[in-house]
Amino acid sequence: NVLFVENPFFRGFSLSNIKWMCTTFFYGHWQPLSWFSYALDYVIWDMNPYGWHFTNWVLHQINAVLVFLLCLRFAGKEAGRVRCAACLLASLFYSLHPLRVEAVAWIATRGYLLSTAFCLLAVWFYLREAERRRYPYTALLFFTLAALTKGICMMVPPVLLLIDWAFLGRMTSVRKAVICTIEKIPFFLLLLLTGVMAFLAKQTAGGMADVQHYGLGERIVQAVYGVWFYIFKSISPRQLSPLYSSLPDLSGMIISFLLTGIVAVLLFVFRKKGRAVPAVFAASFLLIFPMLGITQSGSQMFADRFTYLAAIPFSVLIAVLLVRMTRCRKLIFSSFTALLLLFGIQSAVWCRAWQDNLSLWECALAVDLDNPVAYNNAGVAFKQHGQYERALTYFNRAIQLNPGYVHAWHNRSVVSAIMGDSETACRGWDIVLSLPCVPMRDRVKILWVRGWVHAQNGNVEKALQDYNAVIEDGRATDDERAGLLLLRAKLYWEEGLLEKARSDSERVLALPDLSGARHQEANDLINKIRAMD
Repeated sequence: NVLFVENPFFRGFSLSNIKWMCTTFFYGHWQPLSWFSYALDYVIWDMNPYGWHFTNWVLHQINAVLVFLLCLRFAGKEAGRVRCAACLLASLFYSLHPLRVEAVAWIATRGYLLSTAFCLLAVWFYLREAERRRYPYTALLFFTLAALTKGICMMVPPVLLLIDWAFLGRMTSVRKAVICTIEKIPFFLLLLLTGVMAFLAKQTAGGMADVQHYGLGERIVQAVYGVWFYIFKSISPRQLSPLYSSLPDLSGMIISFLLTGIVAVLLFVFRKKGRAVPAVFAASFLLIFPMLGITQSGSQMFADRFTYLAAIPFSVLIAVLLVRMTRCRKLIFSSFTALLLLFGIQSAVWCRAWQDNLSLWECALAVDLDNPVAYNNAGVAFKQHGQYERALTYFNRAIQLNPGYVHAWHNRSVVSAIMGDSETACRGWDIVLSLPCVPMRDRVKILWVRGWVHAQNGNVEKALQDYNAVIEDGRATDDERAGLLLLRAKLYWEEGLLEKARSDSERVLALPDLSGARHQEANDLINKIRAMD
């Protein structure tokens, strides 16, 4: 809702919209081309969700085809039919896997789909231009587009070096390795730009956990366990959730570190047997590394969408292995096809959970009964269905699990106000505003709603206090200030303070309003005041 339904700034390609899309760190993301794709959706489909989901679906099909073409590149040129069949099965393993559902079903993850498409094109053209011994200008162009779409692409340059070493044979000496690295300098500069912008976006939104509250040791544990979490989910995609919010118990951590040590020893012992397998594991690890929690942000420990790009190297490995298998080929291909059918059924079932908020968050609670975010979001869904008593139960459980959960406190107060218990609602808002480090965006929302509730109850003085707290706060955005000025102007109008109402309406007109709705309301109010003069 916040990203799209309530956001007017991406709707169309006006100069002010383009400037916003290119510069905004809204909700902790810098993703200009992702915003452009949303703007294009808006131009074509308006706010019809079917069109937006259709765009996500088309992008996923494009990525499936690009994975197939990439597998053909790596699978060699022999055994035409077998090669095509193996690459088709490998690309279907990628595209039908239940871990892909989140990225396709969730509109907010458009950047993963679009950036992955540009990354796949960058790698494909890099391979073609390397064969022709040309500088990879086209690959650089597509990597630039990927960098402007989503930060998940930032580790593609070191993956290109892995391709040089393991598959293209371009690093046969130290001198050639240096040449390959120098060749990638423009790619690494873009990597640096993407990393800096992603860091600034997270810092600006206040979503990045600081080291004092989430230490380096905890981040390392999360990263090591995360690698195995994604590997096991890829092999057995059971108990999927839209939000994995907790780390495993001690035994799970110990097993993760033991497995990591065993794999490290095996890779060292068999280092001369071949480069392909170590390169695939290294490429997948590099691609998912930015999402492993070293720079932790948000409430999720892990997420299915994080595998969208990082799973591709394993599909390439599957294609190569299927091509090279000569014994029991029909049995292996038939078994793999049956596995794909099972994955397809699982994905179809998992898609149904994404039909609405209630089914989605009930699935999350089925996986983790101690997930406060899932309780809060399920409570919001019950509120939207008018089941207020049940919503309160879920909000209370979320607060019990996390006493400092700002959104749960606010949502509980909203439901209490709807049910006519303004005293309990205001008491909840008082508690949440007293919590340390309440983000400015949440503070504005709370004061906005609480002020409106006070106004509805005839408590003009307290309503004005809440409105003034935002209007006079220099950290509030122009959009937030305009909304509160308009509410205060209406309150002044209702109280007969016409000059103050006129002054606030004129201040609203002096602030930017992309949708034009607030300016229209302010003009209407000014016209009413003039009619009374």
